[in-house]
Amino acid sequence: MNIERKNQANKLARECIVTALMQLLKEKPLSAISISELTERAGVSRMTYYRNYQSKEDIFSSYLEEALADYQKEARELLLDKQIYDSANLFHCFSYFEKHKEFLDGLFKSGLGHLLLTAISKYIIDFWYKPEDGMETYYGLQAFAGALYNLYISWSSNGAKETPEELVGLLQRIAEPTKCKS
Repeated sequence: MNIERKNQANKLARECIVTALMQLLKEKPLSAISISELTERAGVSRMTYYRNYQSKEDIFSSYLEEALADYQKEARELLLDKQIYDSANLFHCFSYFEKHKEFLDGLFKSGLGHLLLTAISKYIIDFWYKPEDGMETYYGLQAFAGALYNLYISWSSNGAKETPEELVGLLQRIAEPTKCKS
C-alpha cells in the first residue's frame, strides 16, 4: 500500500472516529464513553484509535487543529488579510462556526470549550499580529478573539437562529466606535 493511500485511509478512520464521538455525545457525556464503544461505533480497530489519539480529548484537539489549518488555507486563498472586521473575513469565520457547529457543540458539552478559545486566539495572533504593532494591538486582537468565542457560545445556546451574514452585521455594529454627541 503506498503512502498516499495509507494517509487517505487514516484520514477516513479519523473522520469516522470524530463522527462516532459526536453521535455518542448526543447519548451520554464524554466520561461515560468507552474507547471500545467509540471504536465499535466508528467501525475501526482499537489499534487504529491508538495510532491516532492518546485520549478522547485528543480527538477534539486534533480535529480543531485540522479545521483551523483548512480555515487558514481558505483565508489565504480568499485574500482575507485586509482588516480584521472586514465583512468577508467575518463571514468566513461565522460560516466556519456554522459548518462545524455539531463538533463545536460537542466540544462545549464535553467541557473542552477552552480549546476553541485557544485555537481562535492562536490563529488571530499568528495571522494578524506583528511585534512592531505593539501591545495595544496585541490586547485588542486578544479581545477580538474573546468576542468571537463568546458570540459563538451565545449564538449556539440561543438556537443558532442567525445566519453568518446576520452575525457579521451584529458584530460590526457592536464593535463600531461609539460616536460622541455634540
